Amino acid sequence: MEKIYNYIEGGQAQLCDSLKELVKIPTVNPPGTNYAEIVQLLQERCEALGMSTKVVPVPQAEAQAVVPHADDYPRMNLIARWDVGAEKTVHFNAHYDVVPVSGKWRCEPFKPEIVGDWLYGRGADDMKDSIAALLFAITALQENGVQPAFNIECSLTCDEEIGGELGAGYVARNGLVQADYVVNCEGGSVLNVGLGHNGVLWLEVNVHGKAAHAANPDKGLNAFEKAAALVTGIQPLKQGLKASDRVFKTFSGDDRYPTLNIGGIFHGTEGDKVNTVPAQTTFSIDRRVLPNERLAAAEAELRGAIQAVCQSDAEMKVDVASTLRIDPCVVEPEHHFPQAFARAVRSIRRQPIKFSTTSGFTDLHFFVEEGGLPGVGYGPNGQGAHGVNERVSISDLVKTTKVYATFMANEIS
Repeated sequence: MEKIYNYIEGGQAQLCDSLKELVKIPTVNPPGTNYAEIVQLLQERCEALGMSTKVVPVPQAEAQAVVPHADDYPRMNLIARWDVGAEKTVHFNAHYDVVPVSGKWRCEPFKPEIVGDWLYGRGADDMKDSIAALLFAITALQENGVQPAFNIECSLTCDEEIGGELGAGYVARNGLVQADYVVNCEGGSVLNVGLGHNGVLWLEVNVHGKAAHAANPDKGLNAFEKAAALVTGIQPLKQGLKASDRVFKTFSGDDRYPTLNIGGIFHGTEGDKVNTVPAQTTFSIDRRVLPNERLAAAEAELRGAIQAVCQSDAEMKVDVASTLRIDPCVVEPEHHFPQAFARAVRSIRRQPIKFSTTSGFTDLHFFVEEGGLPGVGYGPNGQGAHGVNERVSISDLVKTTKVYATFMANEIS
């Protein structure tokens, strides 16, 4: 392994250049730009490593059912495989889409720069760094004549930033994963090996009123005021999420509670102005679902609370639609697969590792909860994901590449 480690350390500039090339392609989602360009680049890189590849476009009708603008922004995924004739196969997944840019950056977000130990750019941390590390780990093994202990299968997928249904979800549900285990290349880093994540429920709540001139407000029905009453009415449910019987004990022994965020998005209609009674008000609800909860039960409870408020006010007319539903995900740490991955992390980090679950969500659930595969989440350490000045630590990018290479070279037992 020392030869492999020396190769990775000596190839730091090459690794960074590889990541820079990926960051330069603005695969911004929404709406989903430049997917074909990055898939072509990734296919070329994988084929240069001798991997068999398959570009998997999502049928337009199926894509449009999830993303109405998919006719202008086609969805596609890449499957690559290095088959060494081993008995077992490990699937590595990473997404290539990134969130939109806002705020004032120290550099152009899609013209990556290196400052000290940091490589800046949109996607440098979430999560094109993982793609670069994964492919360079494979390169390091091949260049040093080391065959992995298992077949390596990769999916480089779209749309994680909007739920993953057409990315990892499409891959997992259409028989494109031929593996025994999965590594989702985010959801853990440094000394934390990810064993799952919270689920999420997003609701869009439309409150209906009746338009009128502000000079005669009694002739209308103020949708904004009704929305305010509805938000107030579900506060007891929000406060009750902190009850002791709701707690989830993380693997590190910390207490985690469900959360409810109201009004991340809120708006009226284009016809609203200062002297009108608003006819409609819309707001969002984000409910995070713990691994010890059921998504369906959490949704029923929340919808029940909304319905109870509506029943107490005959004038309150509300439509509720779910816009995202993701199951929570958890893998038991005693399983031999996470234990094997933890050994690889320890061998590079030289410190005790911890198992963790992230309060956000990743694509891991598609493979674990729906595909039935034992899995872990792990990638490079960065800062500013989804924010200004997103960046990855170059030294940690190198260490994570070593972790991947070490894991690939050792038996799972």
